[in-house]
Amino acid sequence: MELRSLHGPTNFLLVSHMNNAFNNPKGHPDRIDWDRIAKQCLNVADELAEIFVAMGADKASARLLAHNFKNNLESLRQEGTKEINLDGVRDGLCDVHVFTYGAHHLMGIDADADMQSCVNGVMTRFIKDDEDLKDTVIMHASKGVVKTYLEGEFPTKVLKSAEDQPDAPKGKFLKSASYQEPVYYKVT
Repeated sequence: MELRSLHGPTNFLLVSHMNNAFNNPKGHPDRIDWDRIAKQCLNVADELAEIFVAMGADKASARLLAHNFKNNLESLRQEGTKEINLDGVRDGLCDVHVFTYGAHHLMGIDADADMQSCVNGVMTRFIKDDEDLKDTVIMHASKGVVKTYLEGEFPTKVLKSAEDQPDAPKGKFLKSASYQEPVYYKVT
């Protein structure tokens, strides 16, 4: 059963569908890959830094703090030998949602509409057709990224860097020429 909000699919379903498009299939609770989960959760530090930069913090300092936070947590996790508390992980993930949705609430801004805008923007990173593919290859070649390969099918085809190149380490997902930043509704 798919849950839907007043605006369409729930935020979880939007993100789940987006992950499938990025070739990140849904896991199974009987076979959780905890290393993959830890890497996913460490990205929260980068996004938190992005929030504070948007609120006026120094970008370099915020990125350094996020980097240090991630390195320290990963080191602690590697040293740990304790059993994983699945309910504790789930509770912590929900608490992150509670506080971030709470921030939307305190701003008086619809988080569901913002999530739809965010996911719509992210999905424009994919190459949608032959013309977009041609334009994307030309765009990245003009930046010195000439050794590439393709994955997937239209409208979620991906161009990736085949080796370390300027601003494109090996395996990097290269945004399509038709990429558009998310467009959020106007606040009055």
